[in-house]
Amino acid sequence: MFLTASFFLLLGCFVSWLVIQLALSLGLGADRDDGLQHHHTHTGFIPRIGGLGMVTGFALAYLLCFFFLDEEDNQSVMHYSVFAGGVAAFLLGFVDDIRPLGARVKLLAQVIIALLAHHAGLEITRINLPLLHVTVELGLFSIFVTVFWIVALMNLINLIDGLDGLAGGIGLMLMALLAYLAYESGVAFSLALSLGMCGAILGFLFHNYPPAKAYMGDSGAYLIGYVIAAISLLNSEKGTVLAAMIAPVLALALPICDVAYAIIRRALKGLPVFRPDRGHIHHRIMATGLSHQRTVLILYAVSLLALLAGLLTFFQQGRLFPILLGFVFVLLLLALRGQNLSPQRFSQRLNDSIRARQETKNALQLRDWFVLEAERADTGEHLWSDFHFILKKIGFCRAELRIGAIERRFYIPNTAHDEPDKCWQETHEIGSQTRLTLYSEREHFTEGQFLVISDLACEAWKRAAANWRAANENELTFEAEAKSPRTYRAQKTRSLYRPTY
Repeated sequence: MFLTASFFLLLGCFVSWLVIQLALSLGLGADRDDGLQHHHTHTGFIPRIGGLGMVTGFALAYLLCFFFLDEEDNQSVMHYSVFAGGVAAFLLGFVDDIRPLGARVKLLAQVIIALLAHHAGLEITRINLPLLHVTVELGLFSIFVTVFWIVALMNLINLIDGLDGLAGGIGLMLMALLAYLAYESGVAFSLALSLGMCGAILGFLFHNYPPAKAYMGDSGAYLIGYVIAAISLLNSEKGTVLAAMIAPVLALALPICDVAYAIIRRALKGLPVFRPDRGHIHHRIMATGLSHQRTVLILYAVSLLALLAGLLTFFQQGRLFPILLGFVFVLLLLALRGQNLSPQRFSQRLNDSIRARQETKNALQLRDWFVLEAERADTGEHLWSDFHFILKKIGFCRAELRIGAIERRFYIPNTAHDEPDKCWQETHEIGSQTRLTLYSEREHFTEGQFLVISDLACEAWKRAAANWRAANENELTFEAEAKSPRTYRAQKTRSLYRPTY
């Protein structure tokens, strides 16, 4: 058993490492540059090919199951669906890595994958409550709970993939936990696939640990999330339904809390729920001055403690879960101590949130308009003049944009643009050649509101630059000129363009 397990682990690791190494040497999988990545912590272009290596290692582990396991252990529709669903999740992410899909399209595809998995037998039909000695039959709700479980884990791994080595390391810990649970439950198929996936992720981490040479992309994140969800359901078939599901949830406690807080934070600000930002826990830790490596190691340590809590829960068949919840509740109370929570403060925060949502909605619409204008602008200078327009409409009183060695400025007269103590100021580095500095009077925005709209303005310029590059096949500078329209419709659109001065 030990030799077979080691073989699955090492083979998955080697195959994943080799595929990624070959893809890097061939220059495959260029990083997606769609103007939406200014929240990433890396600079330069890094290929999103980690998912390709992981799915290859995972596929090989699955094929080996037919040689090492008995027919009754691996030849069923439910077992086929683990592999088929994993490949489908990978392909969905792979397409999105090449050409970004809308959030609704991806969610619909994820729901379809989850529905097919449920139809194949990967389902949550009942939940055991050991403290009450009660088994709850879900009945018709089984399909909703199962779909939520699979879709949630696919997106959870993707949402925490914001720092080199973070999502891969947490995914590796989870797969190791599932391998152990499979061993304890006697599910040979789950054990083999878990070890194969452990090896595949480990092979990827050789290329992803800071500083990263490759990213897993959406393809790798969706694959890991689906496999975790599917194997945890396979493990639960031996009667440990609650423990087999709670263990992965506890191991993912940190990213779950981080993502939940991110969703609430964005909703209060009026931002799209899945829009990236710099409010995640790893961004906050790095803001204290810690390096990528130390930040990742700290988060690894916290996740490892949560994983051990998951193991204890498994051993006790879920009976320790209320105690763990109580411990978390105490920590939450300690964290909120001294926060000056009161009805008046809550009311003020609510009013600020309503105002911020309106301002954010306006900024988002102006951003989208400006990005489209990049296709019609005839020169970089004219596009910069259009940028003046949206900055004034959003509420900025001054801006400075430097591209290379050239800098352009604008300001609104009769404002406090030249009084630092009366203005908020934020500087954004957009790549290695562009820097944008924005100013707004403090009386118009709180600091939090200013940071949100400043970030949206930065995103607007970066996405417009990417749109210009795609339309004109050259970099956006102040001296840049749009290439001649190739069609009558494009020429008519260009002739209707009028820069805003």
